Order: sequence, then structure tokens, then C-alpha cells
Amino acid sequence: MDNILPEILHIVCSFLSIDDIINFRLVSKTFADIGAAYMLPEVTFYMHEEELERLRDISLHPIFSRHVFSLTYFAQALDSPKLSFREFVRGTKQEMKWNKTKKVLSPTQLLAEYKKYEEAVDKQDVIMRTQADVTLLKEVMPRFPNLEQVTMSSDVMFYEGIYRTRRPKPFDKIQPGNYRYSLDPEGVRPLEALLSANADVKCDLKRLRAGTMDWRFFKRSAGELARLFKPLSNLTRIELMITVDGMNETTDEADAIARCRRVLSKGALRTIFRSMPQLESLCIELLSWDGGELDRGASLHHIIEPGFHWPCLRELVIGGVDCDRQELMVALELHKETLRNLCLRNVYLKSTSWKKLLPNKLYLTEPCICGDLYGHLEGEDEPDGPDWPQFDNPHFEPGLEYWYLSVPEDGRHEMRDSINVYCRLGGTTYPDELPLSDDIVDKYYKKHVKGFLEDYDGDFSDDDDENEWEDVSSEDDNGEDDNEDDDELFGNDDDGMIMHQFQMILEDVVYGHLDHAHNTLY
Repeated sequence: MDNILPEILHIVCSFLSIDDIINFRLVSKTFADIGAAYMLPEVTFYMHEEELERLRDISLHPIFSRHVFSLTYFAQALDSPKLSFREFVRGTKQEMKWNKTKKVLSPTQLLAEYKKYEEAVDKQDVIMRTQADVTLLKEVMPRFPNLEQVTMSSDVMFYEGIYRTRRPKPFDKIQPGNYRYSLDPEGVRPLEALLSANADVKCDLKRLRAGTMDWRFFKRSAGELARLFKPLSNLTRIELMITVDGMNETTDEADAIARCRRVLSKGALRTIFRSMPQLESLCIELLSWDGGELDRGASLHHIIEPGFHWPCLRELVIGGVDCDRQELMVALELHKETLRNLCLRNVYLKSTSWKKLLPNKLYLTEPCICGDLYGHLEGEDEPDGPDWPQFDNPHFEPGLEYWYLSVPEDGRHEMRDSINVYCRLGGTTYPDELPLSDDIVDKYYKKHVKGFLEDYDGDFSDDDDENEWEDVSSEDDNGEDDNEDDDELFGNDDDGMIMHQFQMILEDVVYGHLDHAHNTLY
């Protein structure tokens, strides 16, 4: 084993799952050092004292720190301001009432749980008051020389379903008070912490993901927004999931959407995106709890500067906005040489028709028109009989078009799938009849859509959940020789068995039949 070239060992590790990497590192110190480079491609943390210490320890590790590509701040936190004991008891009893698996607590036990909760909230308040997380991020981010991506995630956003097992949260053993997943306004503070720290240390980041986040994040001066986003001018990918009518809003829903629209109409998002000329992927969705309403938190021109061109843009995802088809087509035509993936979700054409928009041909390899589509009949376009969607229209407004296409996460939808095949590759993969009626969908679905999707999914689907990596690390992994810590954490297998397993793995790599791929998510 000592004669195996390090290059081959790196190739082996690049295909292994985290569980296999752990076993791989037990073989020898050389294997441990090489395997360490594949242990933590992404580091996640919460606003919690122990989590911040863990983050510092990882940054001080001489091997782990060099191979961290992605950093995620989970927004889940405890109540602030702190609940009173009466409020805590009411919430805990309510949970015990509805969740029969919960242990029924006596008054003495409730008091003990409250003390634990109170102590945790007090420590969290200290972190917020002293900006300890921002200070720590300024300290640790420069120690990750290959850091390319930062993420703010409200619990599961961007991560739903990718872990075989989730790393325990620091709040799991604390009664959760009123069960908020994030401080109000949602996602604002952790995202500000990440961007504020980076504004000082200026890492060469390539990707930013944030979601879900309250629209009020952008309710600040142009100078402050420039301070936070100017260091991100080299981004190639940005994903923002913005809630426009947060659950904790104290105002009426329609008022909240109107307030969001007033703020975004001043051009905050437009200016931010314009400052990122190297973007290859621009993904932004405005989320509303009531998707059936026509009001939108922004128009397309609030997000994309009319006439602005990103020379490398390959992917565009736009959701929850309104516009007219001419405005949208101008933006798409500007990028037709590079744009291949387009997703329009819950888009409202305020005075124009989807029947006029969709026949416009673009050379897209991945079109996705989905969600609630609203539009208006144009010119001589009249209701076309029983398939005209007026009967399904939740607003029953004359001339208002409506189609519900569902979203890909919910599974197959024949009309949505038909539209997306129709829009693919400039319309060359589907007959020249727009599938916005059930008759046209039924006419061509089996021949032109179903078979294509089955072939496509067969080429690209991967049902092996074990291919996903996990964020597993030791809080003590800050020494140069960490084999003893690993033995204590993961156990020590029989050396002969490990050598045999490694030989089998190496053979799999050579013959291209490795069962466990190790995928990093950027």
C-alpha cells in the first residue's frame, strides 16, 4: 500500500462516500492525510456557541481547512425576545397535546426545561449583541483558501433530501418555544453576517445562495447594499429565494406585497445583479404564501436592467414576478447566444398572452415553464371553447388566462411536460401546435413527450442516495496528527479487513464500476 502513487489515492477518494472516506483514513497516516481533503467539502453551522467553536476548529485544521469549498449558515434559531415561563409552558403543553410521542412533563420538569431554554437564549442573545458570529467569520473565512460558495439556508432550503443523515442541530435537545425556524425577519440576520464578514475579508467567492429570506433584507440604503455586494462582483452563480409576505408580518398580506414592491422598485436587486458581469446562472424567486393572488412583489424590470447583457449567462430562473411578453422576450433575445436553461415559475403576464409568448423560438436545452401561469387574451384571440382555462380561473376575470402547471418537485404534469418539450431546441422536438389545451396535449403526449422524458430520465437519473456526502467532523480535529481522534470517534476496524476493502475499492475504480460516488454540491 505504501507504493501506491498519491495521485491514484486522490482519484480513489474523489469517488468515495463520506462513510468510505472515514474507513479509508484508518489505513495509515498517508491515507488519513489524503482522505482528509475529501472529508469536508462543505461546512455548516448555526448561531450557537458550540457551533462557532466547531467552525473555528475546522478552520485551524491544517488539511480540512484547505479543502473547504462551501460554507453554510443555517438560519434556525431560538426565540428572540425570550419567551416568558408562562408562554413556554403553553407552547410545550400544546406540542405534547398534538404530538403523542412527546414525553409528558411534570411542572418540575417543565421548569428545568425552561431553565435550559433560558440559558441557551441568553447565550444566543450575547452572540447577536456582540456580533460574535460576524467576528468569527472574519477570522475563519481567510483560512479557507479554496472557499467558493457561501449559503444562508432557512433549515432545509437547498438541502432537502441530499443527506442520508442530518448532523444533529444544537437546538434538538431544547424545547423550541414557539417553534420558529428563523428569527424575524426570516434569514436577514445570518445573510447579513455572511456578507458583512466577506465585505471585510473579501474572499474570491463564485457562488451565493440565500433562501428563504424576507424582502426586508433589501430595505436599506444603496450605500449599505453596495458595501455588502460589491465584493461579490466575480460571482458566476447567485440564487435568491425571497418571501414577500412572511408569516410573521404584522400587516395585511396585500399591504406586505405592496411594501415589498415599493422597495424593490427602487432598483436594489437590479443594481446588485448589474454589478456581477460574470454571471453564468441567475436564479431568483419571489415567494408568496398565497400563490393564487395576482399581485407580485416585483416586476421583471425591477430585477433585470432593461437592455443589460451578461455575456456568459447560461441559466436564468425567474419566479413570482409580473411583466409583459415583449419585455421578457427582449431580455431573452439579448442572451440567446448563451442561454440554454430557462425556468419561468408563477409568472404573470399583466397585459399579454402566453399563447403569443411561447411560440417564440429560443434554442433552450432545459426549458421549464411551471407553476401558476396568468396572462391576458390579446387582439383577436378569443375564448376557444371548453378547453379555454376560464373555468379553472380562480379569479373569473373576463379575458384573464390561467393555467396551473404544478412544479417539477411535485412530479409529472402532462401539460407542463408538453410545453417544456415544445419550447426545447427551438421547437424542433414537438409539432407546431401549442400544447395549452387538453386536446393538443392528449394528441401528442405519448409520441413526442412521454418517450422523450423516459429516455431523458434514464440518462440522468440517479437513485443511489449513498452518493451524497455528509457534513461530519470532529470538534477536536485541529491538530496535525488526528488519527487518535478519528479512532475514538469512528472506531478501529481490523487492519486486514480494511486492506481487503481498499483493494476491492481500487479494483472498482480501475474497472469503472464504483458503486459509491462522492458528489460535492456547489
